[in-house]
Amino acid sequence: MMNFYSAWFCPYAQRAWLTLEHHKIPFEYVESLTVKDDQKEGDHGYQKNPRLLELNPKGLVPTLEFPPQYNFPKSVQLEKLKQVGNSLVLSESIDCIEFLNDMARSATTGGEQKSPKTAGGDDDDDIPSNLIPDPSFVTIAHEFNQSICSTFYKVLMKPTREEQKEAFDSFLLGIAKFLQDVKHDGFYKSAHPTIVDFTVIPWILRLPLLQHFRPTFEMHDIFSEETSLQLDAYTKRIKELHAVQKTLWESEDALFAVYKRYADGTATSQVGQAVRSGKNAHDV
Repeated sequence: MMNFYSAWFCPYAQRAWLTLEHHKIPFEYVESLTVKDDQKEGDHGYQKNPRLLELNPKGLVPTLEFPPQYNFPKSVQLEKLKQVGNSLVLSESIDCIEFLNDMARSATTGGEQKSPKTAGGDDDDDIPSNLIPDPSFVTIAHEFNQSICSTFYKVLMKPTREEQKEAFDSFLLGIAKFLQDVKHDGFYKSAHPTIVDFTVIPWILRLPLLQHFRPTFEMHDIFSEETSLQLDAYTKRIKELHAVQKTLWESEDALFAVYKRYADGTATSQVGQAVRSGKNAHDV
């Protein structure tokens, strides 16, 4: 069985976790990061699973480990996987979504690759639950990863209120652009979830963190009433997904406690260090 090295609070890991649950791919969940009270201790402020560090020296999640005997679908492409000892390993979160979707699709079609429909169309009826109805969706996912996901950490970690507010406005503009292509009662350009949804969903679910730590920043400064209603409806819709329900945290207070180190500027994680030095989270 595949080992999934994760952390319950990590939005990047949640992307892979959503995909595993969405496609019902069997896996062994391995909780791999424990936040240290003293952020100067441990490995970038974490106690990290030793096996994770063997497979991925950066110690980042998600990390997927496929054992030697793992039975891949015949047509799945393994080029993105890295050989570590006897195991095959994959770590980048959007790469994980893409690869796991390919696995599920290959298994569904019995190895026969079918052409996706044009961008903006619904998922291929012959390939249920396909997250990538068109190759352009992968490019779009990476674009939103930069405009939404990386900007989130700047809201928490930029040193001045003006910089934080600028990042907050950019974050909301990214979400507004995303929502423009979300179908009524559906998802990104589709009646079903896509790789773009699974890229963005973890950060939409973490909006309460920004409202908690930056309470003076108002969404209505950027969002129209229509966009606010769209976001509320989309948030309610995604929370009804089985995959989302399986990957949510048990306590919002516990999530606040984990993210406090970003908000007070003490985080020594690789993401925290990157943002503090003027880089982007997606550069890690």
